[in-house]
Amino acid sequence: MPRSDTLEEIGKALCASLHFNPTSNSTKPLYVANSLFRACTGIECDLRDIHEWIVSERRAKAASSESIVQKYSDALIPSGDELAEDVKELRFYLEKLFNPDSTVYPSYQFSVLNIPSKWLVRSYVKEEAGIGDFLYNILNTPIDNRISPAIEVIKAALADDDDDLSRTIKPLIAYKPEAERIVYNETCEELRPLSDSELLIRAGFDRLANSCNAYKEKKGESSLITLRRMVCFSMFAAFFFLEDVNRSMYSEKRIPLLLDASEKRGAVSRASELCFIACKKSVESYTISFIADWLTREQVITDLDSEEACLRYIASGFSLNDKNEERHAREVITQHITANCRAGDSPLTATAKALQFAIYTYTFPNTTPSDFCNVLGGKTGLVGPSGNAAKYKRFLINRFLLETLVLSCVDVQTLEDGMELRELGEALRNSYNILIGTNTDIDYAELDSYGIAASTPENLRGELSDNARRIADMLISMGLAKRYADGVTLVGWEA
Repeated sequence: MPRSDTLEEIGKALCASLHFNPTSNSTKPLYVANSLFRACTGIECDLRDIHEWIVSERRAKAASSESIVQKYSDALIPSGDELAEDVKELRFYLEKLFNPDSTVYPSYQFSVLNIPSKWLVRSYVKEEAGIGDFLYNILNTPIDNRISPAIEVIKAALADDDDDLSRTIKPLIAYKPEAERIVYNETCEELRPLSDSELLIRAGFDRLANSCNAYKEKKGESSLITLRRMVCFSMFAAFFFLEDVNRSMYSEKRIPLLLDASEKRGAVSRASELCFIACKKSVESYTISFIADWLTREQVITDLDSEEACLRYIASGFSLNDKNEERHAREVITQHITANCRAGDSPLTATAKALQFAIYTYTFPNTTPSDFCNVLGGKTGLVGPSGNAAKYKRFLINRFLLETLVLSCVDVQTLEDGMELRELGEALRNSYNILIGTNTDIDYAELDSYGIAASTPENLRGELSDNARRIADMLISMGLAKRYADGVTLVGWEA
């Protein structure tokens, strides 16, 4: 029996410590939605028939419309002589509606459909990365003897199958009896203590759920918007946890997240880039600290203060299953340990840094936990510009995510009464250390304390207030704020 690969073993332990697997660039909002909705409801649906209809005939290996007509003949009411052509056109539009994230493939095994109601929640898909279960544990942990109201909000929204999307396939849903379509599972009840980062996420979900309920009573917000808000915040929550875990677990500095409201390049853009880079570096720092703890806990090195003992462990006590890479990997790790020690690191830290580099190179060659910040940030509308051609990414938030974050950090009563823009800036800063420039002195000092202001030679202080005005313009355009004649901007539902 081959020995376990040490790099792989540490990589699995690292993911376990994060409670999800940040190692795939295929993770998308619909995968996270499927995972979270399944955890909240305990429902898995058999979607093979719906999937067969939604994969349009223009896709390779898709069922032909003629075969669809024959297979579902007792469910169709002919309206003319060209029934197969009508079905073909219908399937094209159904794919547009239920495949917005490009998560539907000719193979059912890897496909997740748009989820407007409980009938579209399916079984586990690898690309979920465990994020739904991670978030459900946060929501299901009792705080003051209560679980999060977000669970009931999600259940209620999924129970509404009279929305515009669900109605388009309702005849197909009703075609198969519920007992044949739905499997009910026990929801996960395993609870663990929540970290500081997770408590902030939980508070955000609770406020967002209360806002959704209040807004539904006031203006009749649809279940589709509610579900979209929950998924949008779920993606942000995973990103926030990943970039904040080093502070939460190892008491490092909190990273400022400076939102850039302008498409133009300037001091705020540069500072926002540096904030995003700091997020990825923070994940690397967490990985190094975790590996150092792992080496200490496993007692695999005879003397953690000896460079010679660390090198001896890599040479003989370190297991690698890939014989083609083994010799090269050992040489690379050894060289990094020696170089790190010469640079002033302790032997333990030097070894942890070398193993972090090796894990990122050999175990997670496609998407590392640090790169996963790109995946989550880009696909939730937090990080831009979009596309692989953009060399420098920064926090270019879209309007829907901005509105969702406001609802997650401000309580319902304040939204009804209205608040000044400065107060909103304080709420975002307190919840997620998000900076928008509403208080120039505080925001600049936050960036300066992290060393970001010093790396931004332009007029950062002067541009922060302009950035706050652009954020206000975004909120006004969404009907979430109003600017009065005296120049004061109030944020809220009745502003």
